[in-house]
Amino acid sequence: MTTPEIDRLLKQLTDKDPSIRRSAAEALGKLGPLAANAVPSLGKALRDENKHVVFDAAFALGRIGTASVPVLVESLKNGDLEVRRRSLEAIRMVGHRAIDAVPALAHSLRDAASEIRCYAAEALRKIGRAAKDAIPELMLALKDEKVDVRRAASEALGDMGAEAVPPLVKALRDEDPNVRFDAAHALGRIGPASAGAVPALIEAAQKDVASVRQISAEALGNIGPAAEVAVPALTKLLKDESSEVRASAAKALGRIGKGAVHALIGTLSDTDARVRRRAVLALGQIGPNAAEAVPALTELLGDESVRAQAADALRDIGPSAAGAVPKLMELLKDDAGDVSRAAADALGSIGTAAVDPLTGALAGGDQHTRLRALTALTAVGEKAGKAATAIATCLKDEDERVRFNAARALEKLGPGAKPAENALKQALKDEDEDVRYWAGEALKRISG
Repeated sequence: MTTPEIDRLLKQLTDKDPSIRRSAAEALGKLGPLAANAVPSLGKALRDENKHVVFDAAFALGRIGTASVPVLVESLKNGDLEVRRRSLEAIRMVGHRAIDAVPALAHSLRDAASEIRCYAAEALRKIGRAAKDAIPELMLALKDEKVDVRRAASEALGDMGAEAVPPLVKALRDEDPNVRFDAAHALGRIGPASAGAVPALIEAAQKDVASVRQISAEALGNIGPAAEVAVPALTKLLKDESSEVRASAAKALGRIGKGAVHALIGTLSDTDARVRRRAVLALGQIGPNAAEAVPALTELLGDESVRAQAADALRDIGPSAAGAVPKLMELLKDDAGDVSRAAADALGSIGTAAVDPLTGALAGGDQHTRLRALTALTAVGEKAGKAATAIATCLKDEDERVRFNAARALEKLGPGAKPAENALKQALKDEDEDVRYWAGEALKRISG
């Protein structure tokens, strides 16, 4: 699109004053794709004698997007280092839409300047899996004399999918720990398709420096159940001298699944709260298959640093966590909102075994406890039918929030709310509109 405004800015791009040329390039960039007709002129501005104008022209081309790619690719042949660098930055801005630049970027991985080789790898990473034709050149870049280039190549390969796994496995043996870290991180980003890298990641997790051990454990977790063979090695890492490594191992075990439960239970007594929290979250991820962890998680309900997370894990385990009900009922009264909320969610998920204690809380608890108990009973739903009469008494509570939650809980009971029918009819006259609404919905469900 050409407009008088764009024409004016194009003219300013050739002004003698570099500050005006800069302002014009910046303004064209703000127009984005609408300034596609300015691409040739901005391409010329990439060769401007003023490096600041070159920067603004490249930035504008990056914001314009796909239409800029041919000009930017051509600029990669320029003998000026600054022009090539800014062109690569612009291609990186275009990102996955710059597919047509892949061959030129692959060629730039052999540029004499290591800085350009780095930028080329980073641009390929932004393009992602669509740049897989550059994998052979990225593999060669993994042998580059410069560490930064090898690191950038590893990062780029992490977005290329399964085809990049073999070269990344080789990079796990690089002499520089930073490259090994990036290779493990890339394998983790590829995820389950990196299953073939599990043996190499296990070795790195056991023998490398702390940062590589940590990221290798995390990568194994991202691979998921296909990395179950790593459970013994990750279990050993739960006693690693580094708390970061222990935390990542616990997180990984949670993603791998059922086979890790016993090891995670042992980690619940770790001296570092962050590690305990990771182990708790991992058991929650495993869910009902982590039932044997219920006693240990119940004990952690007394640990202020992780009790909310422990309650969440018990929620995820569900009915098998019935043994935790007494402790969870105590937390229901806790003043800390996140703790009592987590306890209510857990009791609601446990279900039938929690109904009697929750019913008792409606009669003997304070306002806060009644609200949390009603939230839990709402989650229990139709299985909480025997609490109908107790819930009905809450329809007369002076607090409208209690009445509202009582009406909602009765609606969830369905036909089981029959004993509360008369109380619900009275609630149809409640001063609060939401209470009236849910009372009406509950009566509809009772009548079918």
